[in-house]
Amino acid sequence: MNSKSIRQKEIAEKTGFSINTVSLALKGSPRISEETRSIIMECAKQLNYIPNVVARSLVQKKTNTIGIILTELMNPILTETAQEIEQILKKSGYNMMLMITNSSPEQEAEALDVLVSRQVDGILMYPVFTANFAKIKLLRDNKFPIILLAGGDYELPTDAVYVNRREGAYKAATHFIQAGHKRIGFLGGGNYSDKEKQNGYFAALQDNHIPFDPSLVGRVQSDGYDAGYASIEELYKNAMPTAVICTRDYIALGAMRWCRERGIRIPEELSFIGFDDTAAASFAEIPLTSVKYDVKAVTEKATELLFQRIDEKDKSVAMSIQKISIQPRLVIRQS
Repeated sequence: MNSKSIRQKEIAEKTGFSINTVSLALKGSPRISEETRSIIMECAKQLNYIPNVVARSLVQKKTNTIGIILTELMNPILTETAQEIEQILKKSGYNMMLMITNSSPEQEAEALDVLVSRQVDGILMYPVFTANFAKIKLLRDNKFPIILLAGGDYELPTDAVYVNRREGAYKAATHFIQAGHKRIGFLGGGNYSDKEKQNGYFAALQDNHIPFDPSLVGRVQSDGYDAGYASIEELYKNAMPTAVICTRDYIALGAMRWCRERGIRIPEELSFIGFDDTAAASFAEIPLTSVKYDVKAVTEKATELLFQRIDEKDKSVAMSIQKISIQPRLVIRQS
C-alpha cells in the first residue's frame, strides 16, 4: 500500500468514514455532502495530508502559465475579462490556460484538478456553487495562489477580487423605488452571482419597508436572450410587476423583446434594469439601464494580487487573505 493510501486509511479511521468516501471527498466529488466533506477536510488538514497533484505543485519550478476558470462564454463580460487577463499576462511573460465549467460543479472540480496537475503557477476563477469550496480552501491552505473573481456574500477564506453584485442590485432596486415602483420583480438563475444580486434586492426592499412578495422572483432555466424571453411571461402574468431587475443584460433584452411583441410599453408599463452594461445594452432599440461591471478594475487588481501571491509563495512568505470589493455604478438609460 502506498503512502497516499496509508494516509487516506488514517483519515478514514479517525473520521469513521470509508476509504472510498474519504478518497471522493479529497478529490472534491459532488457526490459527497458538504458536511461530510468538511469533516474529512478538517481531519486531512490536521494530519497535514496533501493530495498528490497539490503536493507536486508545491515543489514545482515555475511554468509561467496561469489557469483561468470561467463559468461560461455566452456572457460577453466573461469573454472580455478573459481577453483583458490574457493581455496582462502576456505583458508579464505568462501564458494562459482557459477552462470553461458551463456552470457545472463537476466540470469545475475537473478544471481545478487539470490546472493543478498541469502545474500552473496560479489560478483566477469564477466559482460556480459551494460544492468545490473545500477543494478551493485546501489549495489556499497549501499556499497555492488562487484568486476568486467573485465572493461578496459567502464566507470562504480565500483571496477574492470582485464587483460587489449585492450593492449593484441594491442600487438597482433603490432606483426603481425612488421612481415610485412598489412591485419590483427579480429575474435570474441560481448560481452564487445571482444569489448575491438577489440578496441586494431583498435588502433594498427591507430598507424601504416594502413587503417581499415571493411571486415577484422568477427563475431563468438557461443562459442567453431566449432565457429572458421564455421566463418573463410567467413572472408578468402571475405577479404583475411594474419593474424588473434582471441578473444579465441579455436576460433583460430577451424579456423586453417579449414585451414589445405583446404591446407592453417600456418603460411606461414595465421597466427593466440589467447587469454588466454590455454593448448590447446601449445599442438596444430601447437602451437598457444596467449595473456596470468594471472589467479593467477587476482584471488589473486580480492579476496584481495573483502575482503578489506567486512571489510570496516563492519566498515562503505568509499570505494574509485579501477580499477586494469593487463598487458598481448604475448606468441610467431609457428602459
